[in-house]
Amino acid sequence: MKRNLLIPTCIILMICGTLTTSAAVEDSTKVFEAGNKRIIVKDNEYKQRVDVQVLELNNETDTTFYEKIFEGHYRDGKSSEHRKYIATIDIPMPGKGRGRGWKSKCFDPHWAGFGMGFASFTDGGDSEDIPLRSSNSLEYNLNIIEKAIPISNHYKWAVVTGFGIRWTRYNIKGNNYFQEIDDYTYLVKAEENVKFKKSTLGTTSLSIPLLLEWQNPRGNLFFSTGAVGSIKTWSSSKIEYRDENDKKHKKKVDKGMTLRPVTVDWLTQAGIRNWGVYVRYTPMSIFEHKKGPELYPITIGIMWHLF
Repeated sequence: MKRNLLIPTCIILMICGTLTTSAAVEDSTKVFEAGNKRIIVKDNEYKQRVDVQVLELNNETDTTFYEKIFEGHYRDGKSSEHRKYIATIDIPMPGKGRGRGWKSKCFDPHWAGFGMGFASFTDGGDSEDIPLRSSNSLEYNLNIIEKAIPISNHYKWAVVTGFGIRWTRYNIKGNNYFQEIDDYTYLVKAEENVKFKKSTLGTTSLSIPLLLEWQNPRGNLFFSTGAVGSIKTWSSSKIEYRDENDKKHKKKVDKGMTLRPVTVDWLTQAGIRNWGVYVRYTPMSIFEHKKGPELYPITIGIMWHLF
């Protein structure tokens, strides 16, 4: 039904006085503009058919361009059509991205990039028993692959996924450190004659997100939220101290411990252009059930989407 109506619609558009003829390349070619669409109708005498193209206007900050969203060919009552369905995969490279004058013909997701945040634990569970130095507890994110699947006609909404790496270092106050003893991770206090300069619990994880992202039509504002699966690849408890002879020591007390190998985090982020702020919360304890203190991580940070 739609195919049968397309040719009469194009004829009506040519007759309608409200349409503006923007160009006439040849007598056999007519170009019309209606709203943000440009319609090109060509009588192809060589192939004995009528060709119709529909272009959609895209506005960027510094540029204006058209992209083809429909093409149809009609001959002897038969037609063939091609429509554009957008599903993009971005493997970002340094030097390419959302810079000035860059033309994006697809939804531009906000996952790939570099970020840093302050890591802490929420008030639930055993967080009050953990003397955490939040100002020195940092999280670093390096997201290197992103994929966007637009789900709206004007690229305002999309499902975003990808891949990244996360490093988290929790800085413990006082002479305390984490150690696994008999399949349970305890917060252990050091001997009286030892004074720690630093005590950290560090983890490295692989991140795979599944986010729903919104952008305004110009693409300079964005908001996204969803789940992020985290797979732990490494963890350790380290201390740094000086002995009675003022000699500096660095020691890895334990590694692995009873940290959960897989967690699911909730991530919410918003921003302008290349910059955003994010909140990541883990509703699961960092340690396995009944194998360590109940600690629920939360991070607030910034992201630079430089890719």
